[in-house]
Amino acid sequence: MRKAILSILLLCTAISLQAQTVGRDACWLNAATGAWEWGFFKDFAVHDARQWQYASVKEGRKKTAVTLRSDKETLQLEIQTQGDSACTIAIDDGKAQTYRLWNSAKSILSYLPADTAASRPCQFHEDSVMLRGYLPDFPNQNLEYIYYERFQDTQKITNTQTDSVGRFELSLPVLGRTEVLFRIQSHMFSLLLSPQSECFLWIKGNSFLMMGEDGRINHELSDIQESFFVEPKTLRYPNVVSDSVCLSEIRKGLAEKESALDALLKKYPNLSEDFRTLAKEDLYYSSLGRLITQSYDSHAQGNDHLLPGILDMIDSLMKEMPPVPTTVNSRYSNFISNYINYHNYQAHKHGNIAYDLRRLKQAMQEHRDLQVPDSLMQLIDHTLAMEARIKSREGKDTALVRTYHQNHEDIVKGLEASVQKNSFMDLFKIVNLREEWDIIDHLALSGFQKDFASTLSTLYALEQSHIPLPDKILQEAISRIHTPGLREAVVRQQDFYVCEQQRPFDFQGSLKSNDIVAGLTDGNEILRRILAPYRGKVVYTDIWGGWCSPCKHAIKNDVPAVKEAMKGRDVIFLYFANNTSDTSWKQIIKEYKCVGPQTVHYNLPHEQQKAVEAVLRQGGYPSYGLFDKEGRLVTKEAPDPVFKDKLIQTLEEQLSKQ
Repeated sequence: MRKAILSILLLCTAISLQAQTVGRDACWLNAATGAWEWGFFKDFAVHDARQWQYASVKEGRKKTAVTLRSDKETLQLEIQTQGDSACTIAIDDGKAQTYRLWNSAKSILSYLPADTAASRPCQFHEDSVMLRGYLPDFPNQNLEYIYYERFQDTQKITNTQTDSVGRFELSLPVLGRTEVLFRIQSHMFSLLLSPQSECFLWIKGNSFLMMGEDGRINHELSDIQESFFVEPKTLRYPNVVSDSVCLSEIRKGLAEKESALDALLKKYPNLSEDFRTLAKEDLYYSSLGRLITQSYDSHAQGNDHLLPGILDMIDSLMKEMPPVPTTVNSRYSNFISNYINYHNYQAHKHGNIAYDLRRLKQAMQEHRDLQVPDSLMQLIDHTLAMEARIKSREGKDTALVRTYHQNHEDIVKGLEASVQKNSFMDLFKIVNLREEWDIIDHLALSGFQKDFASTLSTLYALEQSHIPLPDKILQEAISRIHTPGLREAVVRQQDFYVCEQQRPFDFQGSLKSNDIVAGLTDGNEILRRILAPYRGKVVYTDIWGGWCSPCKHAIKNDVPAVKEAMKGRDVIFLYFANNTSDTSWKQIIKEYKCVGPQTVHYNLPHEQQKAVEAVLRQGGYPSYGLFDKEGRLVTKEAPDPVFKDKLIQTLEEQLSKQ
């Protein structure tokens, strides 16, 4: 019956289209705006980014009356054809709107008028986007979607299921217009989605339509499918180039992409101002990102400073960028973060000194429960006095400079010996955060750029330690961030860690006491003592740190699947935490639920951890090792858990050995 009703509907809404529309999907675009507003499918209709059921269809010679229902809402439509590819649709006796029938053989751009409305700046206010869709080629399939959480380069991966005809519905929180990558079977596509919006997506074969406020920009991006990222092959990893080569290649690549964009805009003059802005953001953010990361190549070649020409180009491009980004863009976030890090390094590099002593003294004075020897405070005051002399002509006194550097090392060692590990880490978290804020204040950034940089540095401090900031520091952060959405992001993350800290949790015996290795200094002996209870089991080791984002990403996202595959088997997952306070260590393990009968955690004193890493760590962090059933080291380069199948195979091979 429904199929018969739909055939009548399609015949009546496009009566002169002959047999081509009968029994097929009919999608109608607003004649004035080109927006997709109506979709009539076999078993349902789509309007206002929602699905509607056919309640009734009354056929006339040139008019058709259709009643649609969605929950308790009802729409009465009067559809009148105009020629062979147009109609008018009136809702509830309202004014009729003119629509054009979409022909999938034609470019969607041919339906879109010029649009000079400026892109809206991102508000960075978190809210949900509701996306519904109809993918008739993929019934009963898993739909995976991937997006960046907040501002960081941390991907959130989740999924939903299509129903028996390919429909789905999902809601996700975003801070602003955000790119979301979708994957279903081998098919991949991306969408820009905005908070507080509802959208409907239809994909069938090569046909793509999207209903909602982001419909136009997604139609343009889908139809153009041209990248404006400046990514010269000569500058891609693992190539290491000089500053002059980097500058030359970026200038050349940017000029080529700008020329390609100009040609595209001449070919399609009706492309929206929103599309043009997004393309320019891609040009600038990709160029800026590669220019600032050249500092790593420079450092590898023994240079502390970037070539002045690179910094000049960075300053020039930053002035050409929109005052506020139009999307939540990880490239922008990464550039701002690296830009601040570069200038922070330039301002505070004093030989081997990695902290500001004045800031350290301030943080110590604010820490009410901190008790340090008077001799240590005297050494701090003496060293601060030396700093003034070094900055004068006496700075040429090499013996004085050596003593100054040695004093800083002695201060750190004195603090490590006299205060708890948690207090020690907290002090330097506060020192580093205030140092970054000082740098941000002295850079020639716009008001929003300073807000954004301050937000990134504050969120990083929170997400590195996984514990709340002291109230005084939180208030300092909020007072310097003037963009409401960015302030909300900081407060929201602070509140999250406050709640996490208070949440009860069963560590299931996974946290081990260091007493078993008390007094030991040799790395091999420490490992033998720790491994002894697990004789007869294969042990996979992970050297990680609370400060290490890739380490935590692996623990949270990659290892669980391997653990599930090895559940109940003779395999132990043994973790050694590097330079992580006990409080942060426990909070991270709690947050990621990294516990269980096959999971073992140690947070050794600094010197013992250093001794273990001398035996076990290979390269950077994280570092993975493997011991056989007899406690013998098989390799210091065990497979990374991101390569799940390879790691499982390696573990199976060790398990099979007698």
